[in-house]
Amino acid sequence: MRRMNLLDDPWIPVRIDDHHTELSGRDAVLRSAEIQQLDVDVPTMLPVLLRQFLLPLVMDAMGAPRSAAEWQRWMRAFTDGSLLHSDERLEADGRVRDEWASTRRAALLGYFTEHHDRFELFHPVYPFAQVAGLRTAKDDTKSVSLLIPSIASGNNVPLFSGRTGDDPLPLRPAEAARWLLHAHCWDTAAIKTGAKGDEQVKGGKTTGNPTGPLGQLGMVLPVGRTLAETVVLNLPILHDGLSEDDRPQWRRAPWTPAWRSAHATGPLQLLTWQSRRIRLHTADTPDGTRVTSVVVAAGDRLLQTPPFEPHTTWNADQKPKSGAPPLRPRRHMSGRSAWRGLDALLALGEGTTKVVTSGQVELLAEVLDQDYPLRVLTVGIEYGNQSAVVENVIADSIPLPVAALREITVRDAIVQIAEQADRLARALNMLSADLRRASGADPLPWDQGQRPGDRVLHALDKTTRRALAKLQTRYDHDAVDAVRAAWEQVAWRAAFEVAEPLLNNASPRQFAGVTETIKGKDVTHCSPRAESSFRTNVAQILPLAAATLRRRNSDPES
Repeated sequence: MRRMNLLDDPWIPVRIDDHHTELSGRDAVLRSAEIQQLDVDVPTMLPVLLRQFLLPLVMDAMGAPRSAAEWQRWMRAFTDGSLLHSDERLEADGRVRDEWASTRRAALLGYFTEHHDRFELFHPVYPFAQVAGLRTAKDDTKSVSLLIPSIASGNNVPLFSGRTGDDPLPLRPAEAARWLLHAHCWDTAAIKTGAKGDEQVKGGKTTGNPTGPLGQLGMVLPVGRTLAETVVLNLPILHDGLSEDDRPQWRRAPWTPAWRSAHATGPLQLLTWQSRRIRLHTADTPDGTRVTSVVVAAGDRLLQTPPFEPHTTWNADQKPKSGAPPLRPRRHMSGRSAWRGLDALLALGEGTTKVVTSGQVELLAEVLDQDYPLRVLTVGIEYGNQSAVVENVIADSIPLPVAALREITVRDAIVQIAEQADRLARALNMLSADLRRASGADPLPWDQGQRPGDRVLHALDKTTRRALAKLQTRYDHDAVDAVRAAWEQVAWRAAFEVAEPLLNNASPRQFAGVTETIKGKDVTHCSPRAESSFRTNVAQILPLAAATLRRRNSDPES
């Protein structure tokens, strides 16, 4: 048997002391307080490694916090290494592990021993996250490029792909392990190869396959200063503990080609959901063992994203139709910065709102220190052609002031900044539309051409991120007002820097304008009227900046 054990062999890419390296699963957990972060090639891989391996391993081995106070104890023990470091390391540091931490560390080390074989990637009976002996009726296989969305394969033809599906692409076992788990999370939908032993195969294939479960979400992932903190930031509080029926995929019976549609019974099953049936094929090469081909078939279908899904924001339906869930996952929008979705991130509690934040963000509002430098990673995939191809990967990272999760003043300021930016973009788009009407042309359709509103949003991106970072440590009332006022000053300048070329390039015809009859009244569209309307809109959108400008105009010496 070819050997590759995910606990023993390096495969998890990390950054330690600003250097990239790969660690075994065991070392990634035990040294997580030293690891700055997972150092992945593509942003979609970070939630894969956390959800399909690190989080369920920690929870299944050591349990989960049962209260806010216990969660904070986990955070301290993970961060300072008192739970994870060896006895010799603690003794050298002049520390002693307490009984609570000793019990959990012993459980973790015992777990590594007890379930060691279940982490073998090429085990003949239960290969990790695969089906032993999985085969098609014709015993054919496909290129491992099928696992990697950025490489052309079948109907999935990314715009910028350096390879085709026919190119040989042997993967190191470490690489194959990562992309194997990535497929379970993000694989495209539509037709899948029929596997022998799957009674639901028709004509050698299965149809109606959804995307991987993460492909149906707009992922919202809390991130800390170290991997240890990131792991704890994503641990749930389970007041009743984990159910005995809830186990990660590696502690279930060996997988077979048969699949089913089902609900997730608990967080461990959800995190390690097996949305595909996969088998990696290996070969010996001069460079060592390589994964050279793969079989990917239909896997379990998640009937509904459960309300305990921790890593998405939600659209809330106050009057759902019969049988429809009251909460539906929100998807990220291509080209939209994460800070423009802060209204959903900060929508704590269901109440009567149309959006609800992620369960994990709501938990962090209760347990984190006010000045903790929390960051949030947003990740999603935009699919096309009936979700059978990958069109775009959406990823962003923003600071999220913990004070915004608790203090209404900070929360309102952040949401208002995001709303003001969107209103400015609409005001600029309206100015462009009015100027086009003044020349006798129709406004640009919303989905065609470059719109000036997009330019102002781009110009405000860095300023908005700086404002969020300042509010992580300055959250008293005066500081919040100062941040808002400073942001409005920058936004005012940005809006007019975008507007001035449009106004300066207005033609004499646009100055004279065009008159049309609307609802029985003659309306003249002209550039002076468009400019006046725009200035009025900006003053209403940015009242603090407008007030400052009025004071300066009334007192030239100020």
